[in-house]
Amino acid sequence: MRTQQAAQVSTDPGPAADLPARLGNLLLGTDSRQRLTLTLLGLVALVSATVVMLLTYAVAIGMADLRQVALLSACVFASIIGFYAMIRSGCNRRFSDPTLAMPQAIMAQTLIACAYALTGPLHGATVIMLALVMVFGMFSLRPAAVRIVSVYTVVVMGAVIYWSTQHQPLHYQPQRELFNFGLTAIVMLAISQLSGQLMDMRTRLKTQKIALEGALAHIKEMAARDELTGLPNRRRMMTLLQEHATRHARGGPRFFVCIIDLDHFKHINDTYGHAAGDAVLRSFAAQAQVVLRTTDIIGRWGGEEFLVLLQETPPGEPMLGVARLRESLSVTPASPGLPDVRVRFSAGFARYEENEPIDQAIERADRALYAAKSAGRNCSIVL
Repeated sequence: MRTQQAAQVSTDPGPAADLPARLGNLLLGTDSRQRLTLTLLGLVALVSATVVMLLTYAVAIGMADLRQVALLSACVFASIIGFYAMIRSGCNRRFSDPTLAMPQAIMAQTLIACAYALTGPLHGATVIMLALVMVFGMFSLRPAAVRIVSVYTVVVMGAVIYWSTQHQPLHYQPQRELFNFGLTAIVMLAISQLSGQLMDMRTRLKTQKIALEGALAHIKEMAARDELTGLPNRRRMMTLLQEHATRHARGGPRFFVCIIDLDHFKHINDTYGHAAGDAVLRSFAAQAQVVLRTTDIIGRWGGEEFLVLLQETPPGEPMLGVARLRESLSVTPASPGLPDVRVRFSAGFARYEENEPIDQAIERADRALYAAKSAGRNCSIVL
């Protein structure tokens, strides 16, 4: 017994298994959109941390001033903490862009430009960081915002490069810095253009996705509906019957299966044509949906046959709805084109029995229908 208890204790993850999830909720919150926004901030923080590491290395090899690097690093971490506080507190929701992607991008580019001026002989490496920030921005900013950040980057880098050539000509030679400035401008222009193309691609993909979803929904609807009458087709009715059988097995209401066959329908087709016959079927389907209970479901079973699923729920008996339909059809034209013709039908009922296969209930309803036909038509029989 003790051995079993020890095994249970050793395999039970306990509260420790929930620790990462709890820590994640504590740092990022539980709102999915806010978590995504904080994830974007994490990417910016990663780039910023890389810049700080580069500055630290520059200090270690004597290429940068410790106080200047310390001040810039403090600004980096203060900016990250400030953005984190705004997002985590929910203040970012007050802005039109809750992700604050554009302010973050501008902040990152400003800090990288400052790092460019502080890294001396290593300053060329920071240009890569500028492009990296813009690549992230392509996926979170609109093209107009990307262009604004790109222009801002070019202007700031131009000012920093000019200042550096004036105050540190040893490490920032004008000819070389002109090349770096031109390279920065070209990269920013290219990223701006790519951002617009990326947005167009995303828009097209979204439009195609919506169209595809609509087409799939339409196909699904067509697969479940009879094209002529708009009623559920045979396949859909079989699914509904099985669902009701499963629901009944779990304590749900019992139900009846009713098969309806329009009497002398072939005579209508032979006398008035198939177009008139189709109109009669549509008219019958519309009238049935009006007269039957809202809990009853009628579908086209095939040809001039219809199947009705009638729930055995109070008040009243389920068969009464079919009786009302017969009475309604006796005073209603078969179709607008046949005002003097009345539709009559025979019906066979079968009450679904406990744990009975659906096919068996349908077969009993079908036998009841043939019995109604043999009894003279225009009547209902229950088996």
